[in-house]
Amino acid sequence: MSDEGLIDALQRAHGAAAFAQQAEVLAVRELHRRREADAGGDGRGGGFAAAEAAVAVQISEGVAAALITIGVGLDRLPRTRAAFASGRIDLARAQVIAESIRDLPDEVLAEVERALVEAAVRANPARLRQTARRWVARLDPDGERSRREQREADRDVRIKAVQDGMAVFEGLLPAAGAQTVAMRLREMALAVCELDPRTMRQRRADALVALADGSQQLRCACGRETGCPAPRAEMPRRPLIQIGVPVGTLLGELDAPAYLAGYGPLDADVARRIAEHAQFQVIPERAEDPTDTEEALAADPAPWRKREVRALDGLCRFPGCTMPAADSLVGHIEPFAPVRPGRGGAIVANLAALCGRHYRLKALSHRTDRSWQVRRSENDTMCWTTPTGGEHTTVREGARYLFPHSDIEAPDVLWPSPTVTPAPSHQSTIDLTYPIDHGVFVHPDLSSMTPEDDLPGRYVLDNPSR
Repeated sequence: MSDEGLIDALQRAHGAAAFAQQAEVLAVRELHRRREADAGGDGRGGGFAAAEAAVAVQISEGVAAALITIGVGLDRLPRTRAAFASGRIDLARAQVIAESIRDLPDEVLAEVERALVEAAVRANPARLRQTARRWVARLDPDGERSRREQREADRDVRIKAVQDGMAVFEGLLPAAGAQTVAMRLREMALAVCELDPRTMRQRRADALVALADGSQQLRCACGRETGCPAPRAEMPRRPLIQIGVPVGTLLGELDAPAYLAGYGPLDADVARRIAEHAQFQVIPERAEDPTDTEEALAADPAPWRKREVRALDGLCRFPGCTMPAADSLVGHIEPFAPVRPGRGGAIVANLAALCGRHYRLKALSHRTDRSWQVRRSENDTMCWTTPTGGEHTTVREGARYLFPHSDIEAPDVLWPSPTVTPAPSHQSTIDLTYPIDHGVFVHPDLSSMTPEDDLPGRYVLDNPSR
């Protein structure tokens, strides 16, 4: 294949991928519309369409919600839909157009859309966004001010787990506030002495943690202690995190990983170091599930039992949800029914941790014909059936860390630790398959379609035991 043929093949493949992306957007948008209709237009049915789409193709609910909002935005943009379907523009550029002109009045929308589609064919998403902002600001200055105020309402900070015990901390802030944070971190980074061995990037990262732990000052890493001319920092506050550690790892008998709530595996050395200043709660491994008579007759499990369930679950038990169980509610998998004395009742196997959003999804599942169904299939397996009949199971994630021998699906191979570990290659934290997780949601309902954006306590249930 010649160079020209190779470039042509690349362009054709990119266009075919864009065609598939457009089909996906239309499908998830239609699913959202149908679930809204099933729920009688009260807004709650459509709100869980992202959850259904997420488990169907194994993407995050945030990505599914972004696909829905792009589809909603394209409802008013026929030229953009046509260019997207033909492969002339891809998902990222369709998102830029839908976000940039979604609020323009009909009098100017058609003309601006036509010009933007033509510009999108010749520009990458970043340049297209700049062009769209320039045109929209000139055509609609009052609307630009309103959109800026709406955008400020979308401010947010969050973390994303990456490999090797690290996490990405990212945020969307008003420009002035973001610059204030950046300059404060730079000021703290420059306050150490000249012998501090850290790079500027490392200092900024450490300074951000120092802002949160109460130190208010970056501790110098020169190692000279009293001989360092840099200002002394206050002792940091201990981190408010939860870690599940198998007892063998804690005692140094095993190197099985610990579980950091909301993140995932943490290597044994780090877990033992953190444990030096930790408070402990013992979670026993139960061969049986005893329940006394008094608790069996209570619809609400005892606090110690809820703590045990949260430790064993580790995460919200909805497929794909990454909300820590510590921030979730504990309820019955199958409807609670008091039993005769001595026969058990609120047993651990029938309890599960669910974030506020998915707790509501389960509680509302019996109110429509096309609803989710939940059942307990095995001792620690929870089975979710989607409105279209697809089945997805979840297990107690935390138990796999607390009791490593219970992780029977793990490969049973011997692999000695290498004496020299090769340096890891740089890994991008951008999801190249769905580069759309920073968009602005068109409908206010869609902005709360991810569990991490759900405010605790914002739920109303007729039957709290469900």
